Amino acid sequence: MARGAGRLTGIGVYRPGGLLTSAELDTRFGHEDGYIEQITGIRTRLKADPDDTFVEMAAQAADKALAHAGVIAEDLDCVLFSSASSVGQASCRAASLTHRIGAGRAGGFDLNGGCAGFGYGLTLASGLIAAQQARQILVVAAERLSDITDPDDCGTVMVFGDAAGAAVVSAAEHPGIGPAVWGTHGPGEPWMTSAPPKPGAARPYMHMDGTRVVRWFGSQMPQVARDALEAAGLTWDDIGAFVPHQCNGRLIDAMVRRLRPPEHVAIARSIVTDGNTSSASIPLALESLLASATVRPGDKALLLGFGAGLTWCAQVVELP
Repeated sequence: MARGAGRLTGIGVYRPGGLLTSAELDTRFGHEDGYIEQITGIRTRLKADPDDTFVEMAAQAADKALAHAGVIAEDLDCVLFSSASSVGQASCRAASLTHRIGAGRAGGFDLNGGCAGFGYGLTLASGLIAAQQARQILVVAAERLSDITDPDDCGTVMVFGDAAGAAVVSAAEHPGIGPAVWGTHGPGEPWMTSAPPKPGAARPYMHMDGTRVVRWFGSQMPQVARDALEAAGLTWDDIGAFVPHQCNGRLIDAMVRRLRPPEHVAIARSIVTDGNTSSASIPLALESLLASATVRPGDKALLLGFGAGLTWCAQVVELP
Protein backbone atom coordinates (compact mmCIF):
# COMPACT_ATOMS: atom_id res chain seq x y z
CA MET A 1 0.00 0.00 0.00
CA ALA A 2 1.30 3.40 -0.99
CA ARG A 3 2.66 5.91 1.50
CA GLY A 4 0.13 8.57 2.40
CA ALA A 5 -2.96 6.48 1.60
CA GLY A 6 -6.03 6.49 3.84
CA ARG A 7 -7.11 4.68 6.96
CA LEU A 8 -10.37 4.41 8.87
CA THR A 9 -10.45 6.82 11.81
CA GLY A 10 -14.13 6.79 12.74
CA ILE A 11 -17.31 4.71 12.41
CA GLY A 12 -20.88 5.83 13.09
CA VAL A 13 -24.34 4.37 12.46
CA TYR A 14 -27.99 5.29 12.65
CA ARG A 15 -30.56 2.62 13.39
CA PRO A 16 -34.16 3.82 13.03
CA GLY A 17 -36.52 3.01 15.87
CA GLY A 18 -38.99 0.93 13.88
CA LEU A 19 -38.75 -2.86 13.86
CA LEU A 20 -40.46 -5.55 11.82
CA THR A 21 -40.17 -8.97 13.42
CA SER A 22 -40.00 -12.30 11.68
CA ALA A 23 -42.81 -13.48 13.95
CA GLU A 24 -45.06 -10.76 12.48
CA LEU A 25 -44.15 -11.84 8.97
CA ASP A 26 -44.79 -15.51 9.75
CA THR A 27 -48.32 -14.49 10.74
CA ARG A 28 -48.80 -12.20 7.72
CA PHE A 29 -47.77 -14.82 5.19
CA GLY A 30 -49.27 -17.84 6.93
CA HIS A 31 -45.99 -19.57 7.83
CA GLU A 32 -45.30 -21.72 10.85
CA ASP A 33 -43.81 -19.91 13.84
CA GLY A 34 -40.06 -19.49 13.39
CA TYR A 35 -40.02 -20.30 9.66
CA ILE A 36 -38.72 -16.95 8.35
CA GLU A 37 -36.05 -16.60 11.02
CA GLN A 38 -34.89 -20.13 10.25
CA ILE A 39 -34.44 -19.52 6.51
CA THR A 40 -33.01 -15.99 6.74
CA GLY A 41 -31.22 -15.81 10.09
CA ILE A 42 -33.13 -12.57 10.75
CA ARG A 43 -35.11 -12.04 13.96
CA THR A 44 -35.90 -8.34 13.41
CA ARG A 45 -35.27 -5.85 10.63
CA LEU A 46 -34.95 -2.06 11.03
CA LYS A 47 -37.71 0.14 9.60
CA ALA A 48 -37.49 3.89 8.98
CA ASP A 49 -40.14 6.33 10.11
CA PRO A 50 -41.40 9.03 7.68
CA ASP A 51 -39.00 11.55 9.29
CA ASP A 52 -36.05 9.24 8.61
CA THR A 53 -35.13 10.70 5.25
CA PHE A 54 -32.01 9.57 3.42
CA VAL A 55 -30.16 12.75 4.34
CA GLU A 56 -31.29 12.80 7.97
CA MET A 57 -30.30 9.17 8.55
CA ALA A 58 -26.97 9.80 6.82
CA ALA A 59 -26.38 12.91 8.92
CA GLN A 60 -27.02 11.05 12.18
CA ALA A 61 -24.49 8.38 11.21
CA ALA A 62 -22.03 10.99 9.91
CA ASP A 63 -22.09 13.02 13.14
CA LYS A 64 -21.19 9.91 15.14
CA ALA A 65 -18.39 8.92 12.74
CA LEU A 66 -16.91 12.42 12.87
CA ALA A 67 -17.03 12.43 16.68
CA HIS A 68 -15.36 9.01 16.79
CA ALA A 69 -12.61 10.26 14.47
CA GLY A 70 -12.16 13.57 16.28
CA VAL A 71 -12.73 15.40 12.99
CA ILE A 72 -14.99 18.43 12.50
CA ALA A 73 -17.24 18.67 9.48
CA GLU A 74 -15.56 21.88 8.30
CA ASP A 75 -12.34 19.93 7.76
CA LEU A 76 -13.88 17.41 5.37
CA ASP A 77 -12.57 17.60 1.82
CA CYS A 78 -15.07 15.25 0.22
CA VAL A 79 -18.30 13.37 1.00
CA LEU A 80 -19.20 10.12 -0.80
CA PHE A 81 -22.86 9.09 -0.48
CA SER A 82 -23.72 5.47 -1.28
CA SER A 83 -27.30 4.27 -1.73
CA ALA A 84 -28.96 1.50 -3.71
CA SER A 85 -32.52 2.45 -2.74
CA SER A 86 -32.85 6.17 -3.44
CA VAL A 87 -35.97 6.92 -5.48
CA GLY A 88 -37.03 10.12 -7.20
CA GLN A 89 -33.52 11.53 -6.96
CA ALA A 90 -33.16 14.75 -8.94
CA SER A 91 -30.15 16.21 -7.17
CA CYS A 92 -26.95 15.07 -5.49
CA ARG A 93 -27.73 13.81 -2.00
CA ALA A 94 -24.09 14.27 -1.00
CA ALA A 95 -24.58 18.00 -1.53
CA SER A 96 -27.61 18.01 0.77
CA LEU A 97 -25.63 16.07 3.34
CA THR A 98 -22.66 18.45 3.30
CA HIS A 99 -25.08 21.30 4.00
CA ARG A 100 -26.87 19.38 6.75
CA ILE A 101 -23.68 18.54 8.69
CA GLY A 102 -21.89 21.84 8.04
CA ALA A 103 -19.18 20.57 5.68
CA GLY A 104 -19.28 23.77 3.66
CA ARG A 105 -16.02 23.37 1.73
CA ALA A 106 -16.31 19.67 0.88
CA GLY A 107 -16.87 18.31 -2.58
CA GLY A 108 -19.28 15.42 -2.82
CA PHE A 109 -20.96 12.93 -5.08
CA ASP A 110 -23.34 9.97 -4.97
CA LEU A 111 -22.55 6.42 -5.94
CA ASN A 112 -24.51 3.21 -6.34
CA GLY A 113 -22.45 0.07 -6.10
CA GLY A 114 -25.37 -2.00 -4.87
CA CYS A 115 -24.73 -3.72 -1.56
CA ALA A 116 -20.99 -3.35 -2.25
CA GLY A 117 -21.31 0.45 -2.21
CA PHE A 118 -19.59 1.00 1.13
CA GLY A 119 -16.51 -0.91 -0.03
CA TYR A 120 -16.49 1.04 -3.28
CA GLY A 121 -16.64 4.25 -1.25
CA LEU A 122 -13.71 3.24 0.95
CA THR A 123 -11.68 2.36 -2.13
CA LEU A 124 -12.41 5.70 -3.81
CA ALA A 125 -11.66 7.60 -0.60
CA SER A 126 -8.32 5.90 -0.12
CA GLY A 127 -7.43 6.54 -3.76
CA LEU A 128 -8.31 10.23 -3.53
CA ILE A 129 -6.08 10.55 -0.49
CA ALA A 130 -3.23 8.68 -2.18
CA ALA A 131 -3.58 11.06 -5.16
CA GLN A 132 -3.31 14.00 -2.73
CA GLN A 133 -6.77 15.24 -3.69
CA ALA A 134 -8.05 15.09 -0.10
CA ARG A 135 -7.01 14.43 3.49
CA GLN A 136 -10.35 13.89 5.25
CA ILE A 137 -13.21 12.07 3.51
CA LEU A 138 -16.61 10.97 4.77
CA VAL A 139 -18.10 7.79 3.29
CA VAL A 140 -21.80 7.35 4.05
CA ALA A 141 -24.18 4.54 3.13
CA ALA A 142 -27.89 5.18 3.69
CA GLU A 143 -30.74 2.90 2.67
CA ARG A 144 -34.54 3.00 2.85
CA LEU A 145 -35.19 -0.39 1.29
CA SER A 146 -38.74 -0.35 2.64
CA ASP A 147 -39.47 2.27 -0.07
CA ILE A 148 -38.73 -0.20 -2.86
CA THR A 149 -39.92 -3.42 -1.22
CA ASP A 150 -43.37 -4.79 -2.06
CA PRO A 151 -45.08 -5.46 1.29
CA ASP A 152 -46.92 -8.38 -0.32
CA ASP A 153 -43.72 -10.06 -1.58
CA CYS A 154 -42.45 -12.34 1.15
CA GLY A 155 -39.21 -13.01 -0.75
CA THR A 156 -38.02 -9.42 -0.31
CA VAL A 157 -39.93 -8.04 2.68
CA MET A 158 -38.59 -10.84 4.89
CA VAL A 159 -35.00 -9.74 4.21
CA PHE A 160 -34.57 -6.00 3.82
CA GLY A 161 -34.34 -3.17 6.35
CA ASP A 162 -33.46 0.53 6.64
CA ALA A 163 -30.39 2.19 8.23
CA ALA A 164 -27.33 4.34 7.65
CA GLY A 165 -23.64 3.87 8.37
CA ALA A 166 -20.66 6.18 7.95
CA ALA A 167 -16.88 6.14 8.12
CA VAL A 168 -14.20 8.80 8.17
CA VAL A 169 -11.17 8.02 6.02
CA SER A 170 -8.12 10.12 6.89
CA ALA A 171 -4.67 10.57 5.40
CA ALA A 172 -2.05 8.61 7.33
CA GLU A 173 1.63 7.75 7.16
CA HIS A 174 0.73 4.09 7.63
CA PRO A 175 -2.22 3.19 5.43
CA GLY A 176 -5.02 1.08 6.85
CA ILE A 177 -7.15 0.19 3.81
CA GLY A 178 -5.89 -2.66 1.69
CA PRO A 179 -6.22 -3.09 -2.07
CA ALA A 180 -9.75 -3.68 -3.36
CA VAL A 181 -10.68 -6.92 -5.05
CA TRP A 182 -13.80 -5.89 -6.91
CA GLY A 183 -15.80 -6.72 -9.98
CA THR A 184 -19.15 -6.87 -11.73
CA HIS A 185 -21.32 -9.50 -13.39
CA GLY A 186 -23.79 -7.77 -15.68
CA PRO A 187 -25.66 -10.93 -16.74
CA GLY A 188 -26.90 -11.20 -13.15
CA GLU A 189 -28.67 -7.83 -13.26
CA PRO A 190 -32.15 -9.37 -13.85
CA TRP A 191 -31.80 -11.39 -10.63
CA MET A 192 -32.08 -8.21 -8.53
CA THR A 193 -33.86 -5.42 -10.35
CA SER A 194 -36.98 -3.25 -10.45
CA ALA A 195 -40.19 -5.03 -11.37
CA PRO A 196 -42.90 -3.24 -13.40
CA PRO A 197 -45.19 -1.16 -11.17
CA LYS A 198 -48.20 -3.01 -9.77
CA PRO A 199 -51.62 -1.53 -10.61
CA GLY A 200 -52.12 1.53 -8.43
CA ALA A 201 -48.52 1.51 -7.13
CA ALA A 202 -46.64 4.81 -7.04
CA ARG A 203 -43.32 3.27 -8.05
CA PRO A 204 -41.74 -0.01 -9.17
CA TYR A 205 -40.75 -2.44 -6.46
CA MET A 206 -37.66 -4.59 -6.22
CA HIS A 207 -37.69 -8.03 -7.77
CA MET A 208 -35.23 -10.64 -6.56
CA ASP A 209 -34.60 -14.19 -7.71
CA GLY A 210 -33.25 -15.16 -4.30
CA THR A 211 -32.27 -18.70 -5.20
CA ARG A 212 -30.07 -17.64 -8.14
CA VAL A 213 -28.54 -14.76 -6.18
CA VAL A 214 -27.62 -16.96 -3.22
CA ARG A 215 -26.19 -19.71 -5.41
CA TRP A 216 -24.08 -17.34 -7.51
CA PHE A 217 -22.64 -15.35 -4.64
CA GLY A 218 -22.19 -18.49 -2.57
CA SER A 219 -20.07 -20.03 -5.31
CA GLN A 220 -18.01 -16.92 -6.12
CA MET A 221 -17.47 -14.86 -2.98
CA PRO A 222 -15.28 -17.24 -0.94
CA GLN A 223 -12.54 -16.92 -3.56
CA VAL A 224 -12.96 -13.13 -3.62
CA ALA A 225 -12.34 -13.12 0.15
CA ARG A 226 -9.19 -15.21 -0.30
CA ASP A 227 -7.99 -12.91 -3.08
CA ALA A 228 -8.44 -9.85 -0.83
CA LEU A 229 -6.27 -11.45 1.86
CA GLU A 230 -3.61 -12.23 -0.73
CA ALA A 231 -3.78 -8.70 -2.19
CA ALA A 232 -3.14 -7.28 1.30
CA GLY A 233 -0.22 -9.67 1.84
CA LEU A 234 -1.96 -11.23 4.84
CA THR A 235 -3.34 -14.55 6.05
CA TRP A 236 -6.22 -15.44 8.35
CA ASP A 237 -3.72 -15.40 11.22
CA ASP A 238 -3.51 -11.60 10.80
CA ILE A 239 -7.29 -11.05 10.78
CA GLY A 240 -9.45 -10.24 13.79
CA ALA A 241 -12.86 -10.20 12.11
CA PHE A 242 -14.63 -11.27 8.95
CA VAL A 243 -17.37 -8.80 8.01
CA PRO A 244 -19.36 -10.00 5.00
CA HIS A 245 -22.38 -8.13 3.68
CA GLN A 246 -25.23 -9.00 6.02
CA CYS A 247 -27.41 -10.49 3.33
CA ASN A 248 -28.80 -13.76 4.67
CA GLY A 249 -27.68 -15.69 7.72
CA ARG A 250 -27.58 -19.01 5.92
CA LEU A 251 -25.38 -17.64 3.13
CA ILE A 252 -23.00 -16.16 5.72
CA ASP A 253 -22.82 -19.56 7.47
CA ALA A 254 -22.13 -21.30 4.15
CA MET A 255 -19.29 -18.90 3.29
CA VAL A 256 -17.72 -19.34 6.71
CA ARG A 257 -17.81 -23.12 6.29
CA ARG A 258 -16.02 -22.83 2.94
CA LEU A 259 -13.44 -20.28 4.13
CA ARG A 260 -12.74 -22.03 7.46
CA PRO A 261 -11.24 -19.02 9.29
CA PRO A 262 -9.47 -19.78 12.60
CA GLU A 263 -11.52 -19.68 15.79
CA HIS A 264 -10.02 -16.34 16.84
CA VAL A 265 -11.67 -14.58 13.87
CA ALA A 266 -14.93 -12.92 14.91
CA ILE A 267 -17.76 -13.33 12.38
CA ALA A 268 -20.10 -10.35 12.01
CA ARG A 269 -23.76 -11.34 12.41
CA SER A 270 -25.63 -8.08 12.93
CA ILE A 271 -28.16 -9.35 10.38
CA VAL A 272 -29.98 -11.07 13.25
CA THR A 273 -31.31 -7.76 14.58
CA ASP A 274 -30.74 -5.31 11.69
CA GLY A 275 -31.83 -7.29 8.64
CA ASN A 276 -30.24 -6.78 5.24
CA THR A 277 -29.54 -3.04 4.94
CA SER A 278 -27.70 -3.22 1.60
CA SER A 279 -24.69 -0.88 1.45
CA ALA A 280 -25.20 0.17 5.10
CA SER A 281 -24.80 -3.37 6.41
CA ILE A 282 -21.00 -3.48 6.68
CA PRO A 283 -20.60 -0.26 8.72
CA LEU A 284 -23.48 -1.41 10.96
CA ALA A 285 -21.76 -4.75 11.46
CA LEU A 286 -18.41 -3.06 12.19
CA GLU A 287 -20.04 -0.79 14.77
CA SER A 288 -21.67 -3.78 16.47
CA LEU A 289 -18.34 -5.59 16.74
CA LEU A 290 -16.58 -2.52 18.15
CA ALA A 291 -19.41 -1.65 20.56
CA SER A 292 -19.44 -5.17 21.99
CA ALA A 293 -15.63 -5.19 22.34
CA THR A 294 -15.59 -8.33 20.17
CA VAL A 295 -12.75 -6.62 18.29
CA ARG A 296 -10.39 -3.84 19.33
CA PRO A 297 -9.07 -0.72 17.64
CA GLY A 298 -6.12 -1.67 15.47
CA ASP A 299 -7.46 -5.15 14.66
CA LYS A 300 -7.67 -6.00 10.98
CA ALA A 301 -11.02 -6.91 9.44
CA LEU A 302 -11.74 -8.52 6.10
CA LEU A 303 -14.73 -6.77 4.50
CA LEU A 304 -16.74 -8.39 1.71
CA GLY A 305 -19.64 -6.55 0.08
CA PHE A 306 -21.76 -7.94 -2.75
CA GLY A 307 -25.14 -7.30 -4.25
CA ALA A 308 -27.31 -5.98 -7.06
CA GLY A 309 -25.67 -5.28 -10.34
CA LEU A 310 -24.12 -7.74 -9.72
CA THR A 311 -21.22 -6.09 -7.90
CA TRP A 312 -18.69 -7.04 -5.26
CA CYS A 313 -15.80 -5.47 -3.36
CA ALA A 314 -13.52 -6.95 -0.71
CA GLN A 315 -10.62 -5.42 1.20
CA VAL A 316 -8.80 -5.63 4.52
CA VAL A 317 -9.06 -2.59 6.80
CA GLU A 318 -7.53 -1.68 10.11
CA LEU A 319 -10.22 -0.81 12.63
CA PRO A 320 -10.32 2.67 14.20
